Amino acid sequence: MNSTLTFAVDMIIRRNKTDKEKALIYARITVNGEAKEISLKESIAVSEWDSKTETVIGKSIRVKSINNAIAETREGIKQKFRWMRSEEIEITAEAVKQYYLGQAFAQKRKQLVELLDYFSKIFEDKLKHGGFKNYKTTITYIKTFAKQQFSGKTVYLKQVKMQFATHLEFYIRNQPLKETDPFLGNGVAKHIQRFKRIMNWAAEIKWVKINEIDSYKCPIKKSKRKKLTMEEVLQLESKLFQDENLNYVRDLFIFSCYTSFAYIDVMTLAEADFEFTMDGKIWCLKYRVKSEELQRVLMLKTATRILLKYRNKETFQERKTIFPFLTNQYVNRCLHIIQNACEISTPMTFHVARHTFAKTVALKNGVPMETIQKIMGHSKITTTQIYADVDEEKIFDDLGKLEERLDQERAQFRAV
Repeated sequence: MNSTLTFAVDMIIRRNKTDKEKALIYARITVNGEAKEISLKESIAVSEWDSKTETVIGKSIRVKSINNAIAETREGIKQKFRWMRSEEIEITAEAVKQYYLGQAFAQKRKQLVELLDYFSKIFEDKLKHGGFKNYKTTITYIKTFAKQQFSGKTVYLKQVKMQFATHLEFYIRNQPLKETDPFLGNGVAKHIQRFKRIMNWAAEIKWVKINEIDSYKCPIKKSKRKKLTMEEVLQLESKLFQDENLNYVRDLFIFSCYTSFAYIDVMTLAEADFEFTMDGKIWCLKYRVKSEELQRVLMLKTATRILLKYRNKETFQERKTIFPFLTNQYVNRCLHIIQNACEISTPMTFHVARHTFAKTVALKNGVPMETIQKIMGHSKITTTQIYADVDEEKIFDDLGKLEERLDQERAQFRAV
């Protein structure tokens, strides 16, 4: 609560409009200069009022009764003010008046678990499945942490402060939900980031006055994006396996290397996503499942070969999608086997193919960043720049080409 808050209760009288010798007693509540009044419904003679002591002069039973009412009203208003401060209810003169008169109802103190459940209810349909799945994991961490940290007692939102966030970060680092799947580095930072967003939302819907952990720091560190070299991609293209599932997963991965499609977008590709032109070109116009951004992809020869291979199979007519469905977990397990068989040092997951397209296939072969952005379905070019990071090899290639052009210009100058 604001430490500069000023509060006062004063008793005053107001003369009767028809009889100036009589007056009514009022309690004046003042908060930060704002004043509101409450009538005590007690009428006295103006001459009976002592403005210094704010009481009625006299010793009669009637006078004592009025003075008792004045004292009780003053103390009652002060008690209501102290209660509002303890409950962190916004204090104004009008609010104190309404609470004292019983015309306002105290908002129930919101619990942390209430917020987490309410957030899940509201955003389960608003967020994409992949994004909400991450929030569900974060919420599970918060709930298990709060239950352990507070011994099962109720945790109120007013208790979520910087120390809470500090202990939560430590808990996530050292108490993974699955011992085989710990969260380290950026994984922890992502959980804290999502928790801060939930608390910001709590402030937006007025469940808390401010987000006390908004300035908590758990930065995400930039990591070098994994991608394959062109030699490794060509090696994969020529590799044949006895297991047809490995050959199929290899085809899916290579298809993504030449189109930039993410796993879920490859799995949901359908006939309606493709346009076959009169000159033999194939375009794919597909809205990404994750962001609903449109990807505009002209099929390169290798991607076209793989597309037609599975589109022309007899089993294609029995399903709605181009490629038979496999789970992401199964695909990544197969890619690990493929990686070892091809002696590739880069850990292979399906998302590596998307990075490989951006960096190895497109950027290194002179495709402008703006074009790569459209192909990959990014709303911001800064996102594309993360995928297509420029390394020393790219700088070496670009400056080598620049040197060649400079030599050509020098030769032309000398020939003149």
